[in-house]
Amino acid sequence: MARLDSASPEYANGRSSSLHGHSRAPFVLPAPTLVLSPSTTTPVLPIAETIVRSDTMQVTRGGVQPQASSGSMLESPRSSYNLTKQDEEHLANLYYRHFHPTHPVLLPRSRYTTHPYPAHLRLVVQLIGSQYTSAFSRDVLRDRTDDELADLPKDSPYAVQSLLLYAICLYAGSERAKAVRILARASDLAIELALNRADYASTYGMQDALVEESWRRTWWELYVVDGSFAAMQRQTTFRCNAVELTAYLPCEDNVYREGMLPPQPATLEQLDSRFFADEEQPFASACYRIEAIRIMGQVLAASNGGENCPDDIQAVDNAIAAWRLHLPFAKTGIIDRFGEVDQMILQAHAFIYTATIILHFPRSELPLTLPTAADIACAARMTQASPTSAQHATKAISASKDLSDLAGLPVDKYSPLFTCGLVFACIVQLSACSAHPHDCITQHRDRVALMTGVLKSIGRSWAIARDVILHLNKIANGVFRPHDTTGVVMCQPFMDSGVDVDSMFNNMSWLDFFPAGDMSGMDDIV
Repeated sequence: MARLDSASPEYANGRSSSLHGHSRAPFVLPAPTLVLSPSTTTPVLPIAETIVRSDTMQVTRGGVQPQASSGSMLESPRSSYNLTKQDEEHLANLYYRHFHPTHPVLLPRSRYTTHPYPAHLRLVVQLIGSQYTSAFSRDVLRDRTDDELADLPKDSPYAVQSLLLYAICLYAGSERAKAVRILARASDLAIELALNRADYASTYGMQDALVEESWRRTWWELYVVDGSFAAMQRQTTFRCNAVELTAYLPCEDNVYREGMLPPQPATLEQLDSRFFADEEQPFASACYRIEAIRIMGQVLAASNGGENCPDDIQAVDNAIAAWRLHLPFAKTGIIDRFGEVDQMILQAHAFIYTATIILHFPRSELPLTLPTAADIACAARMTQASPTSAQHATKAISASKDLSDLAGLPVDKYSPLFTCGLVFACIVQLSACSAHPHDCITQHRDRVALMTGVLKSIGRSWAIARDVILHLNKIANGVFRPHDTTGVVMCQPFMDSGVDVDSMFNNMSWLDFFPAGDMSGMDDIV
């Protein structure tokens, strides 16, 4: 029997009842395929071949096998877990098909199998690949990955790659506190190894241009994810932004994939000088994504909760506007000249729009009262700045519309990091509707419906999207009244919407565990 991919209807039906857990829902096999074996001595197949497990028996491709008694190998799945070569290739294919385009750190697929990647990195790849199929035990893979990453070499850039990818996976699986700690390990190790310096890639690139590019991409991906996590935690700085940045910039993804690298990579200094160049200088899409996170760092520094000079706020706003105005025409759209979605420029735009909301929404006249901003992790602790102005509200609403426009594009792959931008945009739309309950209600409602639809799509693979959509739906149902007899959608303020704010906050406050500052002492959320 073939494995079930996430696109199959059987997989969708099987997952519908387990949206909140990490384990997959049982898949019910058609009756003719079940073969009951009375033998208790039949060897148990590897867990990768298991379709359904229960307390007393497990259904495998070979039939129904009795569960081993207490003390057997099955009681310790880490020791009995074994993937065949075919399984490993299948999971690697899923990783490269669904995840790698949004976080292209590792070597292209054509080089992955033959490159001497260590076992711990291949395990992370397999774990991420397992998120896109129901045929493998994610919990067992995660336990094995935890074991492998507990004691990594202190002098290996592969360890940085493993920790970085694992941190993204943990965040996407709603284990955000642990994700932050794992990413901190990756950042510390990368800085200790000097991946942020220009000479690292050439020194340790094995005289292989693709390997050198992979090391450059590793540093800058770490930089982007570190900045993204800092935005979600409401921090005012992030580790990778506080060191010297001389590493060369990444090339275009299609160039990397085809192995046709430019003779000399671009530098950050060249990227900064583009504003005043006589002729337009195009850079790879990943460079504009990096620049978006650099601007995010400025926004976070300006959003530290203290008194900010208006000129400082305006300077950051100018940086956001300059980023957009100086984009080459080919980068203003998300679809490239080959008709493919440019994942790097998609994320770059999403980060810029999110930064705009973080800068302007707290300074706007839009309400930040519960449950809008305090019940969802990446929007927590957003407090109203003083003074407020209608101009800030206009810019926050405009950015939320831009994010919803991104959500409306024909994109079939999203980074799980896109989730937080969608949450911010939904909150702004709901807040705007609450503040102006008689203006553009249908437009607000349709934009929120569009973005929660994309979250639902992301949630087929990642728990974080499944979690936030439940709470956004509760808020939206409290804000948007049902159609009245005339067919008109009604909207009402949060505090008059009939939503039990106190009860909702108590039920949802478990999402809010991203305090500013050090998180090293926090317990994992299971």
